[in-house]
Amino acid sequence: MYGNPWSEYGLVASSHCRIKSFFCQPIKISGIKLNDVLFMVLEEEVWFSSEEEAQDCVKIFRSLNISANLKKQVKLENRVMYKAPFSSLKEIIEEEIIHFRDTGKEEFQDDIEAFELTFADLKKDRDYLAEIFASHVPGDHVCTNLFNSFTDDKTGPENEEEMKIFLQEASAFRILELNGLIDIDEEGMVLTMIIEPDDAVMTVFGDELPQIREKSLEKWEIIRSLEANETHSYIVTTGPDIVFLEDMSKLEECFKERELSEETDTLLANLQVKQVLIAEIVDIIQKEGRTSKEDILPEFVHKTLHIDEELYIGFHLSPSFIESVINDMKKLGLLKGKGSRLKVAL
Repeated sequence: MYGNPWSEYGLVASSHCRIKSFFCQPIKISGIKLNDVLFMVLEEEVWFSSEEEAQDCVKIFRSLNISANLKKQVKLENRVMYKAPFSSLKEIIEEEIIHFRDTGKEEFQDDIEAFELTFADLKKDRDYLAEIFASHVPGDHVCTNLFNSFTDDKTGPENEEEMKIFLQEASAFRILELNGLIDIDEEGMVLTMIIEPDDAVMTVFGDELPQIREKSLEKWEIIRSLEANETHSYIVTTGPDIVFLEDMSKLEECFKERELSEETDTLLANLQVKQVLIAEIVDIIQKEGRTSKEDILPEFVHKTLHIDEELYIGFHLSPSFIESVINDMKKLGLLKGKGSRLKVAL
């Protein structure tokens, strides 16, 4: 999960000779504050849904002498939701499937499959609800595994079977709560009433389905609402100085120890590619001694570099992106030069 994304090729950044020789040189960054370079292309972002994990991530970067800051982003997420008894949702989905099939057009096959998948999920929930009603009476505790997962010291489902049960009970609880059929006491979730499973009100989000015809919604008395929820994201932004990190293993180990985001692989891959890119730009300039920026900008529109015996990196980067990289390198003191003439500053 946290392994080197290129480990199958036996590649780490420090194994690339030009990267190692370049990034092992002492680098002095002066006069640059993190806030001044927030939009540098050499910086990296890691997104978290947990503030605690994001704070841990900042600590990791700073322990490796990489500048980093944390910001919180709150967004409003709006989704159309359809709500109706299972029987009505079944009827409208079947009717919409017939409508699409009657057109005889293959282009609607994906729409038909979307309706079929949605109905399969609804039917699964309905059947599980029927099992609960058949094996319990009002006053019984239900969804015990779900309740215990929130009260026990366990961090969550530990295997595939436990996860299946957890998801089943979570879905059942949501439906029971929506229909006012459940209460919670100190010992668990209590079933308060039993109804016909087909009469249980269920919900489907509009973005999971093709557009449903208005006359069908009216015919089957489907309630349509716009559900607004806030989402919280915690974004850790490194400074561009992250490109000077030679030993990726320390960063990888720190993330692994804390069981942090799966985005670690993407972060490491991005970082290594940027290091290769910087090393190549430096190599081009060093070969000439002094080079025009205009000569370098188109170099990476379509450029393939042989990194190791079995690994190549194909760059497909616009001149404007490369110009931003060069500007970042100048701000970091890696390059210098007036106008469009460039020279390695080290």
